[in-house]
Amino acid sequence: MKILIIFVRFNNQRLIYNKHSTAKNKNYLIPVGLAYISAVLKESGHEVSCLNLNNREGLVENIIRQELTSDHYDFVFLGGLSIYYPDIKDCVAYIRSSSPKTKIVLGGGLISSQPEIMFGLLKPDFIVIGEGEITARELVACVGNLGDLSQVNGIGYKTDGKLVFTKERQPILDLDRLPFPDYSGIGYEEYLKNSSATSSFINDFLDSPRSYTIIGSRSCPYNCTFCYHPLGKKYRQRSVDNIMDELKYAIEKYHINLVIFLDELFSQNTERVIEFCQKFKTYTDTLSWNVYWTCSLRVDGDLSLIPVMKDSGCSLVALGLESYSPTILKSMRKHIAQEQIRDTLASLAENKIACTGNFIFGDTAETLKTAEETLDFFRNRQDLLRGSIALGFIIPFQGTPIYQHCVKTGKIKDEIEFIEQRAEYGYDINNPMNLTESLSGREFEKLKDMVFTTSYVTRKFIIPKKDWWGVRNGIEINCPYCDKPFYVMNRKLPKIFDQEEISCRNCHGRFVLVSNHMYLVFCALVKFFGFTRLYLLKQRIRRGLSP
Repeated sequence: MKILIIFVRFNNQRLIYNKHSTAKNKNYLIPVGLAYISAVLKESGHEVSCLNLNNREGLVENIIRQELTSDHYDFVFLGGLSIYYPDIKDCVAYIRSSSPKTKIVLGGGLISSQPEIMFGLLKPDFIVIGEGEITARELVACVGNLGDLSQVNGIGYKTDGKLVFTKERQPILDLDRLPFPDYSGIGYEEYLKNSSATSSFINDFLDSPRSYTIIGSRSCPYNCTFCYHPLGKKYRQRSVDNIMDELKYAIEKYHINLVIFLDELFSQNTERVIEFCQKFKTYTDTLSWNVYWTCSLRVDGDLSLIPVMKDSGCSLVALGLESYSPTILKSMRKHIAQEQIRDTLASLAENKIACTGNFIFGDTAETLKTAEETLDFFRNRQDLLRGSIALGFIIPFQGTPIYQHCVKTGKIKDEIEFIEQRAEYGYDINNPMNLTESLSGREFEKLKDMVFTTSYVTRKFIIPKKDWWGVRNGIEINCPYCDKPFYVMNRKLPKIFDQEEISCRNCHGRFVLVSNHMYLVFCALVKFFGFTRLYLLKQRIRRGLSP
């Protein structure tokens, strides 16, 4: 079979989609799931091509039409998370009109979270629910051999005008048996060439980042109310040796200096983390360049691991914080405590490992009092948070318990209308839904003002000291946290009204670079209006309210 896999053009950093854009997209995450599908289908002997829309200039519609009219494919595979809905919807329409006989297969969290609704909206030929590797292989073989589709587990399709779902696909228990993801046709070298220190907070401590994304485990054993596990509910891990085999191949082939683990939870097992750190360090010590790595962890883990992780090259840890209020943590089903949050942040700061995470507000049990518990910690413990933790609101993504709660209680009255509105207007983090059970509309407006104002007033704005663009193409910065100077290459001074976040190379505190002009204008406005009034005015105008 001849198969095309499409990687949609989507800017993950800004959560935007513009069908009229003709520019390449440099800020995207490699879709590891589709790379696995490519590897499995190639292993089965099929002819597989990849179309990475992020690396192509021109309208997406024209690119797809040209590809499908100049060559014939039996199948087109594409997919992603729920935020990819408008991208995938348009791509399906372009594929259908360009090559009506080509079978369209959709998968990913977008499909698995709402299979029936998404089949009706997107109208593909087949959907894959859950993990896709084995399902994709069996589906293509079944269609090619004119077999019985009802025997392929984990798919949905229409027969005689009726939507049919086959038996649920069981999770892949032995992940080591899967081939490594296939990046051969996506333009990975171009992806690395376009990667810069400013493209992501994950790699901004490197002057010339060359990152490789990897998945070492699947799913998560926890069930937080705001999370959806697109790879199923059973937590499984690859062996450390299998992970290292993939990393050795990728690091040497692409000269990688940063490994990014995309796992929902890097590990629950202390011995496994130690084993990885030892083997990773033993291997990277043989290289002529430094290689760092990042991962996601819970705050209830073994703190003795943190210095071991640091010694092996761990540069950043993403933490699941979410709230500092015990009431909200319980409501979210986080199963963590305040002291665990404090101790983990302190250990990361002591070992000079950068951290990132969020405090998110608007849980069903949220009140102004519970919100103030988190905000008070956020204001007074920046010695631990170091500007690296963001404030925001819960987004009810499809498939999550809180989304289901919104549907049940009528906060989401029409799911299809809700999905289409998001596709048109995007995920407006400045105008969140009131998901709480006790806050009135006026009280929720007050909560938003509290969160947005606190977020802004705690940020540190710094003017770079020197610009060496003529000689060294870099700038000198004095960190507002540790008061030490550091130097970054391949950057220039911010332009008049620009602002850019950056992390200290010494203590990993995070702050905002601004120009002299921006700083002076900002200070003048603050003096005239007052900081809080200025920020609230900005937020009210942004939300379409009268000043």
